[in-house]
Amino acid sequence: MKLRNPILTVAALLMTARAVGCSTDFAGPPTLDDTQIDADIAATSGDAVASQITTFNDNVAAAGSFSMIAPSYNIGVGNGATPRMAGISPSCTYASGRYSCSATTEQGLSVTRSFAFYDSHGATVQTWDPTVVESVNFQAAVDGHFSRDVVWNAGVHRTANVTVSGLISNQPQRTWNGNGTAADTISHVGLDGIRSLAGTGTSTVTNVVMPGKDAASQIPLSGSIALDVQYTASLQGATGSVSKDVTRHVVVTFNGTNTPALQIGLLHCALHLDTHSVDSCQ
Repeated sequence: MKLRNPILTVAALLMTARAVGCSTDFAGPPTLDDTQIDADIAATSGDAVASQITTFNDNVAAAGSFSMIAPSYNIGVGNGATPRMAGISPSCTYASGRYSCSATTEQGLSVTRSFAFYDSHGATVQTWDPTVVESVNFQAAVDGHFSRDVVWNAGVHRTANVTVSGLISNQPQRTWNGNGTAADTISHVGLDGIRSLAGTGTSTVTNVVMPGKDAASQIPLSGSIALDVQYTASLQGATGSVSKDVTRHVVVTFNGTNTPALQIGLLHCALHLDTHSVDSCQ
């Protein structure tokens, strides 16, 4: 998620609103097109999935790259960049089997994480030991606002509960599973006016296999992430506004390339994990 100057975003909103208002080509009330709604949801869902993949590496960094207990956070959340260990190092405390870390600000978003080590029998382990720890559970909450490409604005509240396993049995590869929730408000400035999506969603991470943590490429080898969203889609145009409730199921299936397949209903697209963009929909 590339953060932009919010003043530019406001200016874009005003300029587009004026352009729409002055146009003589619009007649009658605005209409919401299901194809456009699907395209908007595909774009926002693709960004969310690409950000989820980035947070896998952020989680590993948060746990000290599975090599030390004092964690070091990566501040490259959601921008598709290679994780950096020289980030913010929050304080973490251990209690009841978990390390709870103080909140950090990562790319303008507030992130709070906790993590716990487990052996192959599911018993908690306090101190990292590469010969004992088979899995790590991460729980996180992300809050804040971001903008992308000037015309996209979003306010997000997301939670995640994911577990990386196979640290001994499948090393150097590892497998992620888990779920999450979201309450998002997203707006887009276009020639038709200001389109928005507001609502909730759930995510399911299923057997996403990642290369070894030290591999040069951190592209998922297999597995999938599914999103189920319930949005109120709205359009504010020159001649009024209109809204409708929609539900959509979005699935991204990984295949070891940087452009995994994204499907929303009958629409098939390509997700670019590096840029978080979605295209080639048909």
